[in-house]
Amino acid sequence: MNVQSFKTLVLREHWENKSIVRAPLIIAAVVLFSVIVGMFTAQHMVMSLDNEMTHEIHLGFEELSQKDEAELSIVMKGVSLGMYLAPLAVGFVFVLFFYVLGSLYNERKDRSILFWKSMPVSDTQTVLSKVFTAFVSAPVITASVAVISQVIGLILLTIMVWVNGGSAWDLIWKHASLFSVFFNDFALLIVLGLWMAPILGWLWFVSAYANRGAFLIALFVPLGIMLVEGMIFHSAKFAELIGSHFEKIEIIVTGAVERGHPFEIMTSGGFWIGLIICTAFVSVSIYIRRFRDDSY
Repeated sequence: MNVQSFKTLVLREHWENKSIVRAPLIIAAVVLFSVIVGMFTAQHMVMSLDNEMTHEIHLGFEELSQKDEAELSIVMKGVSLGMYLAPLAVGFVFVLFFYVLGSLYNERKDRSILFWKSMPVSDTQTVLSKVFTAFVSAPVITASVAVISQVIGLILLTIMVWVNGGSAWDLIWKHASLFSVFFNDFALLIVLGLWMAPILGWLWFVSAYANRGAFLIALFVPLGIMLVEGMIFHSAKFAELIGSHFEKIEIIVTGAVERGHPFEIMTSGGFWIGLIICTAFVSVSIYIRRFRDDSY
């Protein structure tokens, strides 16, 4: 595989899908704006208190700084991941969903597939560049935005603590676990993307196959399978399978906060089965694209 050609294909994905960068930036800006507004409101309330209440706040700072370090570290990690990374992770899931669903469908819709098929790049390279963007590039970009947001958030919190006479080191930076939090930003989003692998594989297949209404096919075929299974077999095994897969996201989040990493999910057989399913769907998508023209 030509590295330079593959790099160009990945850049193409970002040129044509600016939401990969714009969405996390917009979400981070909204979160930080909300934090600033909340801090100004809280500070206004503190300044409106009498001296006795202000003294109690200072005592509260001292008591908080003397609490168990492991407990405070978990709390700080939970705040950083929950307040700043969680909204970005939700946005990341939606961006991936619509990016993958349109990745092979839209190029036929706007007929750009004719141009790219005239270039000396294979269908395999083209599809794998989209896979790389979804599983590596997009989570890295989102995690980078999360890291910047968390640093800005810590600086804002530091200012607020200083204004109220507290020790920013004892309350914030000493327990911030920055390396662990930043590591988890990248690891959690990459694992989250891999956890979505069977869903993304299905979306790539639909994107390559559908002539019309890719979104409706992607949504209603699984729902149709559930309905048919319920009517004929009076069971809900397929729905339970999908539901159990979604429930495992709790393992990813809990592992990141309490164990310092989200990799526990990778010990699950379902995780690897999902990757195999995704690989099969991607392989079929490559095969379908070889015979696709500008029809859609």
